[in-house]
Amino acid sequence: MCTPFVSFSRRYRGYIALLAIALFIAACGTSVHMTGTWKDPAAEPGGYHNILVAGLSSNQTARGTVENKLAAQLQQHGVVAGKSIDLFPPNFDPKKEESVKSASGKIEAAGYKAVLTVTLINKESETRYVPGTMMYAPYPAYGWYGRFWGYYGYMYNSVYSPGYYTTDKVYFLESNLYDLTKDGKLVWSGQSETYNPNSLESFATAYAKKVTEALQNNGLLKR
Repeated sequence: MCTPFVSFSRRYRGYIALLAIALFIAACGTSVHMTGTWKDPAAEPGGYHNILVAGLSSNQTARGTVENKLAAQLQQHGVVAGKSIDLFPPNFDPKKEESVKSASGKIEAAGYKAVLTVTLINKESETRYVPGTMMYAPYPAYGWYGRFWGYYGYMYNSVYSPGYYTTDKVYFLESNLYDLTKDGKLVWSGQSETYNPNSLESFATAYAKKVTEALQNNGLLKR
């Protein structure tokens, strides 16, 4: 039979291993969940091969990061993908006719047949209560429960983790694919939600992969 010390040591190593696994999973990146997609039944059956990615944001850092990740993912699927941040000047104003005319000419000259837009449509904060925790298991699972001093010595320095409130950040995004050969007609739309993204880089990577997979599954990327 194991002594209380040996039993505790083995259990302790087990908890350390579980903690390490939990930390590894948490550090793996941001999770993006597609909440819904729509596809025009009349969409190009062969898919699209030349796509311009356009992040609709005045935040140039966020826009550039998302466009870079999406373009890279599309390129991995054999798509000729470009970024609007490389074509549109910093003072580009979609509400001005001259800006739109200039941008349209650049898009046509580059040979893009479709535009994939990305927009943050909503951001919410959700507060939830995380209950306190304390490891518990009755005798005979742990040897130190069997004797008074063993139990006393173990529990004397035990620490209870009190509960607390935490606020989750939830981001809702929408991506739309427009067919430029059909006067900019909407052919696909997808919405997603993301909880507590680890970072902009982590989010952009996960989002790009999820959206590209959705486009591929809907037959919108030329094979």
